[in-house]
Amino acid sequence: MAGWKPVELVLLTGCFTTMTGLWSALLGPALIASMNHIRRGTLDYVLLRPADALVLCLVAEFAPWSLIEALGGLLLIVGALIQLGRMPGPLELLAALGLGLAGMLALYALGVMVLCASFRAMQLQNLTYLMEAVLDFGRWPAQVFRGALRVLFTYVVPLAVMTTYPAQALLGELDGTTVATALVTSVGLMLVARLLWLRALRGYTSASS
Repeated sequence: MAGWKPVELVLLTGCFTTMTGLWSALLGPALIASMNHIRRGTLDYVLLRPADALVLCLVAEFAPWSLIEALGGLLLIVGALIQLGRMPGPLELLAALGLGLAGMLALYALGVMVLCASFRAMQLQNLTYLMEAVLDFGRWPAQVFRGALRVLFTYVVPLAVMTTYPAQALLGELDGTTVATALVTSVGLMLVARLLWLRALRGYTSASS
């Protein structure tokens, strides 16, 4: 598929499964809990705490059992590398870890943007399901997409950074420029998400308003 061998697709699936497991354990439950605060007008109880409100929203809930899915993804990655007879070098492992971090930053940035959207569309209770549907495209190699979709899934909703790039790093198929671009893209998305969050807070109507 798009130049990927079957075993390499198993490696990609491992990266995708790890990402979705982390989403289900860490970010998804926290977003739902925070959206409930926004809908009920009780987010002010979070805002009054002596800590960053966005950080508190992103750690509001945790589903540890979903980490089993992430562990399964890691096992798929190890199994695929064994099947390929490949042992990534230190630089390749470092690149894969860096891209994994970039992918998580991008995932959190998208989560913050969804959270900001819930300020304006409080009646929509399925924003997290919409995000899950978009993330499902991450199970495919980035090379499958062409034109505008390729740009979209690389820079706007960087699914390539979350799944394809870490797999390619483990396969030794990425250069330093691509890794650096992925990191810059993820940090940029996080900054944009932070600005959107601050703007969304200015229009928030609390329970005591």
